Amino acid sequence: MSTSGTCIIPSFFVLLAVCPVWGDQQTQPPAPQQQNPPQQQNPPQPQKPPNPFENVPEQQPAPTQPPSPSATQEAKPAPVGENIIEGIDFRGQHKVPQDTLRALIFTKKGDVYDEEAIHRDFISLWNTGRFDDLRVEKEKGPNGGIILRFVVTERRTVHTIDYTGNKSITKSEILDRFKDRHVALSPESQYDPGKVQRAKNVLQEYEAERGHQYATVTPQIRQVPPGGVDITFAIDEGPKVKVGHIIIDGNSAFSSRDVIRAMKNLKPIGIPHSILFENLFARTYDSTKLDEDSERIRQFYQSKGYFEARVINHSERVYDVYGQGIKVPIFNPKKPGKRVDITMVVSEGDKYTLRNFNFVGMKLFHTPDLIARSVFGMAPGSVFSTEKLQKGLDNLRKLYGNFGYIDFVPSPDPEIAPGVKDQIDLTIDVDEGHQFFVRRIDFQGNTTTRDRVIRRELLVDEGDLYSQQLLDTSILRLNQLGFFDPLKPEDAWTITRDTKTNTVDLLLKVHERGKNSIQLQGGVSGISGSFIGASYSTNNFLGLGETLSLSAQIGTLLDNITFGFTEPYLFDKPIQAGLTIFYQRYSYNQGQQASILAGQNLISYYNSLGTQNLLNYVSNGRGFTTFVSYQLKRSFARVGVSYGYSIQTLTPLTTAATSYFDYLDFEGVGGPNSLSGIRTSTITPTFSYNTV
Repeated sequence: MSTSGTCIIPSFFVLLAVCPVWGDQQTQPPAPQQQNPPQQQNPPQPQKPPNPFENVPEQQPAPTQPPSPSATQEAKPAPVGENIIEGIDFRGQHKVPQDTLRALIFTKKGDVYDEEAIHRDFISLWNTGRFDDLRVEKEKGPNGGIILRFVVTERRTVHTIDYTGNKSITKSEILDRFKDRHVALSPESQYDPGKVQRAKNVLQEYEAERGHQYATVTPQIRQVPPGGVDITFAIDEGPKVKVGHIIIDGNSAFSSRDVIRAMKNLKPIGIPHSILFENLFARTYDSTKLDEDSERIRQFYQSKGYFEARVINHSERVYDVYGQGIKVPIFNPKKPGKRVDITMVVSEGDKYTLRNFNFVGMKLFHTPDLIARSVFGMAPGSVFSTEKLQKGLDNLRKLYGNFGYIDFVPSPDPEIAPGVKDQIDLTIDVDEGHQFFVRRIDFQGNTTTRDRVIRRELLVDEGDLYSQQLLDTSILRLNQLGFFDPLKPEDAWTITRDTKTNTVDLLLKVHERGKNSIQLQGGVSGISGSFIGASYSTNNFLGLGETLSLSAQIGTLLDNITFGFTEPYLFDKPIQAGLTIFYQRYSYNQGQQASILAGQNLISYYNSLGTQNLLNYVSNGRGFTTFVSYQLKRSFARVGVSYGYSIQTLTPLTTAATSYFDYLDFEGVGGPNSLSGIRTSTITPTFSYNTV
């Protein structure tokens, strides 16, 4: 037992001695020496005599040697597995940083190589739209792993975009069309052949709308080192295509002229319903508008009772025309071009009348017959018109909207009466929804105007039944104030429904206009003298809707000072009251007035007649005007009355002026004397109707 134990211990030390030597041969850093845990001391045993057959050599400590130069250098990395990604590299990129590209892929250094993951990284990089070419390479790394390399070819940058040959459309119109059609092609963007092709198609479509159906657009790409391109769209518009003759085939109920009048885009330009001047100018041909005009012809027939009418076919014949006859600008410019004769084949069908008119689900009104006559303008026996049907549905929505039914939905179902040749049964399925009341009205955007100024113009108050017509009328009243940018009734209100309580919250968004106006004026004239003036006015004083104006002008001939104030809601009632106070001084010089009328200086000529022989005088006046008006209930009309009072004094400056006024006999005018304190009073009834 003891003998075998003594044999194992030397072998253990030999193993420890061999391991460091093998590690140096494999160029690995020396492993730290393991420290054996302290062994538990066995109890002392009696010393045995030495065995003569056993000779255990003692381990001698290795002599210390100076460290080699390689030991002081950085240790080399440990080998990795064959399927481990040792590194990721990018080649060919110039504008995109490597950190950005690394963030776009999912594979990282140290991951296991996976073909599906690499394919996913490839798709992620390609979908950025930054590269014209992309490939993935792999090679064995220095440590036995895999080096993954993405080789890219970056797309070039668009430097300039130009257009040549565009005579019918301007560059600004092209850019607007690109914006409408979402063509993302602009300078300093990445060059994309797909976007260039998209721009080419949009340009050809635009040229076709302007009558150039045979226009060609050729994109010309010029490389600009080191990584840019210049794009030029060379446009050859070709001949302009005009509409020639329009032939209607298959029509018997209406003349060809009546059917052509129903068209909009391709019919000739002229004076409607005139015999000689209805076909003055030919329209520019646009093939995309042909289907729209076909639909208009169908609607024309259906509005006259031909419910099954339609355009079953249309054809075009294109031919060349040359300048013939006498050259007349606009009418006959003698320019070669192309013409298109259009033939439209119409199937009219029978003329239908209304047999039955029924409503399903209508609970608000108990007299559907009256609704049919007043709202739709049709009754049993009338000619069935789809135009009247559409207008009637709109009127029915407005009617229900006035009673709080916001979600009202009518569904018409016209059916040809079975067994009858030319009659229709019309059924309108009504979904009334819930009746809503106004819970709250808020305003947004009125930074200066007080809420109560807006609220008093509304015909709907909180707690009232929702009424679409009253809301639309309220928008018209607000537009008449002139405080805000024009509001559209269909876009002004934001409606928030609460279906649990059947209430709505209304939010009105406004944008205030500039309410103040300041003007400075002045002038110098050798005939009429000089003047200087200033004025200030506001139509929303302190945000209360009041109007304040102040103006002053001082000059050689005229002095004028005016102050005005208007209160639109007196005592919080729809009573408008205003006051204007004025002072005026006017100096009349006969020589100056004659010079102004003649357009030349005649002052010296009149002065030669003698100053006392001229009609020169000074007029001084002051007074006020006040008015009051009342707005008729739920109307845009006002009735009122105004009162004016003024005092005027005339001061003659020459003998001739004194004699002239004495001759006019001012003795009958009220005042202290004939020329001083002339009083004038006026009372004027007023009626106004605002049509804005």
